[in-house]
Amino acid sequence: MNEERVRKLRIYADFNSCMEDDRGMWCWLLRHDGKLLDEVATTLDLRDGLFVTLYYEDPGEEFEVDAVLGHIAEPGWDTMWMALPNWDSYRRLRG
Repeated sequence: MNEERVRKLRIYADFNSCMEDDRGMWCWLLRHDGKLLDEVATTLDLRDGLFVTLYYEDPGEEFEVDAVLGHIAEPGWDTMWMALPNWDSYRRLRG
């Protein structure tokens, strides 16, 4: 039986932009097609718990990890999307 693979949304993550809570280190500076994820979230139909792929690339290296999305939405604040990386899924692509 063939299983159809669901392609996960691939999101650029600045892994230096993390904050910690009881679940782990959340990355919050995320981009999709060069735009902040917070700005394109509606277009992408994001939701808490969505599984995505986070990636990082620079001239010297490129890697990716699986992650799950979450967001903070306080009254009077803009929504802020974050992703919790699963470092057990780390894949070095280059470098």
